[in-house]
Amino acid sequence: MPTEKQLRDARALLADFDWSKVDALTDDEIIAAAKSDPDCSLPTDEELAEFDLVIPAKSRGLPPREAAE
Repeated sequence: MPTEKQLRDARALLADFDWSKVDALTDDEIIAAAKSDPDCSLPTDEELAEFDLVIPAKSRGLPPREAAE
């Protein structure tokens, strides 16, 4: 869990960030950048097939339920 100071610092960085540079990137450029980053781990098609889509209750207009065990 981030501390209040970490949250403040992150908000300050985001407030000054130039999103126009990100918006100008194409999907192919973003994927190429992710693949060139040694710290990035893109999921394979097989891994993506195993993912479960979870729509937050807040987005569905339903009260939250306890997570299934």
